[in-house]
Amino acid sequence: MVSKIGIDKNPFLQLFLFIALVTVSTIVFVLIGTLLTIALYGTNLNSFQDYSSQNTIEGLKLIQLFSSIGIFIIPPIIFTRVMSKKPLAKLQLHQLGKPVNYVLIIMLMLVAMPFMSWLIEWNANIVFPDFLHGVELWMKQKETQAADLTKVFLTFNGTASFIYIMIIVAVVPALGEELLFRGVLQKIFIQWTKNPHWGIWITAFIFSAIHVQFYGFLPRMLLGALFGYLFLWSKSLWLPILGHFINNGTVVVTIYLYPESMNNADVTIFDES
Repeated sequence: MVSKIGIDKNPFLQLFLFIALVTVSTIVFVLIGTLLTIALYGTNLNSFQDYSSQNTIEGLKLIQLFSSIGIFIIPPIIFTRVMSKKPLAKLQLHQLGKPVNYVLIIMLMLVAMPFMSWLIEWNANIVFPDFLHGVELWMKQKETQAADLTKVFLTFNGTASFIYIMIIVAVVPALGEELLFRGVLQKIFIQWTKNPHWGIWITAFIFSAIHVQFYGFLPRMLLGALFGYLFLWSKSLWLPILGHFINNGTVVVTIYLYPESMNNADVTIFDES
């Protein structure tokens, strides 16, 4: 069916179809998450900014979980099922690769952390010219909103809470974002541009831009490019998934063990971005 209408050879049609799937899936899952939140926690749309309420916090976590699944996981699965009779192979999830590669990615992420921390600080200290003062204020407002929501999400109440937050902030984003960006979009843009480097960097740019956080834009884009090249090199999506998990999971573990490090957290909560 796909080959008959030419989608498999037309990256523009693939992108259009994928965006449509993401849009519909996002609406459905956000609606489900919101209705469950209202039913389970008694919250309403007007109370979602009240971070002093534990019910609101738990509701936001539930909505975040459902929206992440709807945005990042379901669309790539449906898309690859439409495009191929072997979706796991299409997403390059069918092979794990060499064990040594996983050791290398762990070492690479640990070595890169100091550099990424420096880059985040440098990016955060960029000063805009006067004529962009309004834009700068808007960006700072978005940063403040994201920081406030991050603090809310990374508040723990025991081991069960730690596991739940790890799933929301590290497991689902690592799996879902890599499915969407590297598993689908990167391939579309490589096919479109006929150049793997262009495809990787366009995808990395979108990966960073979609978070709407300028003050972490450059390090996040470089991280996206790193995951893109890992995927291109290894031909297995599991490597960038592991790298992504280490990046987010390390922050969760660190804040769980050392709550005073909260102000240095660099995990983006997608819904509030």
